[in-house]
Amino acid sequence: MASLNFAHRLDQWLWLKGMAHPIVMPIVRNEILAAALSLILGLAIYWFTAWLFWFGMGLAIMALTFFSLAHFFLTTPFGSYTQTLLFKVLIRWAARLLLTVCLLFVALVLCTAPVAAILAGIVCATILALVTYAIYSSRR
Repeated sequence: MASLNFAHRLDQWLWLKGMAHPIVMPIVRNEILAAALSLILGLAIYWFTAWLFWFGMGLAIMALTFFSLAHFFLTTPFGSYTQTLLFKVLIRWAARLLLTVCLLFVALVLCTAPVAAILAGIVCATILALVTYAIYSSRR
């Protein structure tokens, strides 16, 4: 029951952040919950194996990416195409890419994280987003 309460509070927070879309909000919520669960469990068993923690980092990278994309596109008013809009999209894309590169550099080079774990987290986050989309779009 506590997990449902946490998911409900996360939905409220996402709603306040402007993600009121009936399909996008569950995708972002599920990505955040999967990343948090994997990171918490990964920290709990880190001394035995670090794989689950780094898997959670891959999930978190994708959750952050999808959250920032959804937040931008759901809260930006699109009247018409302008060069300013294109500039904003490109700057945000470059900043997100730079952040991802920095996170991956720290994880892979400085912390010697297993590449397969991070890659598996990224792939699972993508599959989770697609499955969530399929489920919620079929309900409409």
